[in-house]
Amino acid sequence: MSPSACKTIQVVSVVCSLSLSQLAQDVKELEEQIVEIVNQAGREFYGKVFALFQERWLAERAEQYRAQRWRAINQGTPFGLVRLPVRVVRSRSDGHYLTLSRLFGPKATRLLSPLIEKRALEAATGENYRPAGAELWRWLRVKVSAWLVWRCVQFHGAKLSAQLDRQWWPDRAEPRPAQVVVTEIDSTYLKRQQRDRPAKKTTTHFPMHLGMHYSGRQRRYQKRGSSSVRLQNKRWILSSQGLAILGRRLPWQRMRHFARSAPQIILSDGDEGLKWLREKEFAHAQWLLDRWHIAQNVPTLVGEDQAEHRRIMNAVWKANSEAVLEALRTSAYRQSRPMEFNALFGYLLGNREGIDNWRNIPLRLRRSLGRKIAPVRAGSGAIEKNIEVRINRRFKRQGRGWTRRGAEHLAQLLWLQTHPTDWSHWWNKTALTKTKLNPGWPSSAPPTN
Repeated sequence: MSPSACKTIQVVSVVCSLSLSQLAQDVKELEEQIVEIVNQAGREFYGKVFALFQERWLAERAEQYRAQRWRAINQGTPFGLVRLPVRVVRSRSDGHYLTLSRLFGPKATRLLSPLIEKRALEAATGENYRPAGAELWRWLRVKVSAWLVWRCVQFHGAKLSAQLDRQWWPDRAEPRPAQVVVTEIDSTYLKRQQRDRPAKKTTTHFPMHLGMHYSGRQRRYQKRGSSSVRLQNKRWILSSQGLAILGRRLPWQRMRHFARSAPQIILSDGDEGLKWLREKEFAHAQWLLDRWHIAQNVPTLVGEDQAEHRRIMNAVWKANSEAVLEALRTSAYRQSRPMEFNALFGYLLGNREGIDNWRNIPLRLRRSLGRKIAPVRAGSGAIEKNIEVRINRRFKRQGRGWTRRGAEHLAQLLWLQTHPTDWSHWWNKTALTKTKLNPGWPSSAPPTN
């Protein structure tokens, strides 16, 4: 076929037919009958169009490749299993034989069509690989093994992770004005698979870090007495790599989605790694020590003594670190539990700045007025809930174990799928391309106001 012939109009048609004598007796069987006939016609149409697509592609590159023969492969498609015709070609430069299915785009496996790979990724972020394969079987009536789903996640997740490492962001930058930008950081631990454990170490877990930005809080429901809230303009990101990686990405994400002129507040625990991250990447932000972690540490000293717990926490709620330390000095448990006292006293003494900074935040940002909720809180309820929803529900159920690389690939796919528009754009424009992205593209640079 010459290039001029490819420009002529070619029509591919498939006919569906059903005689009256073959009609089912009830509505349920009739619907199943219609679906089966349409899928059968879809499989036939899919094969014909795919063959014509290859012929046109080969005609446009006749100087590079020469057609040799046809072969057939089984491929899962939205219409079911298709016996797909594939053209075998030979390169005119080096004489190598290739099938055109390898040249059209990088896929994780030739057994699944691109759309099925996309559905496999979406299913894998919601449940484990084996149930995800069962979900695809219920949709396609084609058996998709857990290994194929895993392969799709590792292939496309590695590509997305490489783009983020090159500071190319697949989500669209939307700088929005905000009265304040609150950043919360926290971590949890995932169980490490036996084959991924270091040879000379006994570590059985590795950390998964979550960072989150939002510009305020609003009531989820208008019903009186409802305490459920929704975070405004929430943006989050996951990483199983070091805190340095997360610390590099978080400021970029903030610049991409929020105005630079908005005040910055960072809420975190007093962990040493988080302290280094704050000082390096959020030097101009007001730091608040998470009061939830303080409330969890105080019982290690006072036990079940609720009166003593309230006495110490009252000073914390008043944002007076000197009063907190004085309450600890006068505690009756100082002598009976010296080790617990020294640990708690040292923790609060080293993080007293995060307690006192609460008074430096403008009153309009930390006080609720009527049904308008204050945008800034000193507790970590928001980040703890997002760790439960984004990490624990997918990574920790049923005692699941992970490799660090596998968890990182799945985490980035889970992050991007939170925004369907960005997910569809990345899949259509980037996921099936063979060229590597240039980090100097405009998408890798922070937006300008």
